[in-house]
Amino acid sequence: MKKLTQGLAMAAAVGFAGAAQAAYIGTVANTAPAEPASLIPSNNDYANGNGLGTDFIPTQYYDTTDSVLLSHSLESVSTDPFKLTFTYLGKEAGYTGSFLYEGSEVFNTGTSGLGDTFSAIYTSGLGKLDFGFSSLAWGNPVGSVSNQGTGNLANGYNFSIFEAGEDWFILSLDDNNQVDDNHDDMLVMVKASQVPEPGTLALLGLGLAGIAVRMKGRKKA
Repeated sequence: MKKLTQGLAMAAAVGFAGAAQAAYIGTVANTAPAEPASLIPSNNDYANGNGLGTDFIPTQYYDTTDSVLLSHSLESVSTDPFKLTFTYLGKEAGYTGSFLYEGSEVFNTGTSGLGDTFSAIYTSGLGKLDFGFSSLAWGNPVGSVSNQGTGNLANGYNFSIFEAGEDWFILSLDDNNQVDDNHDDMLVMVKASQVPEPGTLALLGLGLAGIAVRMKGRKKA
């Protein structure tokens, strides 16, 4: 039993190591020359730690000493399929904001719970990811922005990008920078990760089946 378990662990490690890739998503500038990173606004409630656990998730990933990218988009840098996971981090906004992926609403500041997640397998190859934000005020549209265009730095409605790590970014919406240019009106985290290869999953399945047969034989004995 011990040898079987060790063999399964080694086979799984080899399988996953063989499928590893350096990166799946990254940032691309929407202007030339690229706009440099900017300090996070001092009136950003999330960055200041205000409302953590109530308006935002308890974990704070960045503060006002960090910087963000404006006039940039997120893009796929891989031709292989990968998994995208979006997490709703919270909001500080009077408007009702929505986060959309491939044209469908994923999160809503009026109904989503802190930490809610949504995952999808991305198979479209290289290019900008298809997501965006939109907002309503008393039922009327007040703005929208798409990651696939250059409007993430539109007049009065835009989002910034904080790079938390490889394949890991936080998107911070500003739904009315004519009033408060704070980029904390809706926060969404996006992470990209590897999709296990069919061969690796099959190997794991065979290993688990072997353990089951071995255990069944021991019970009979």
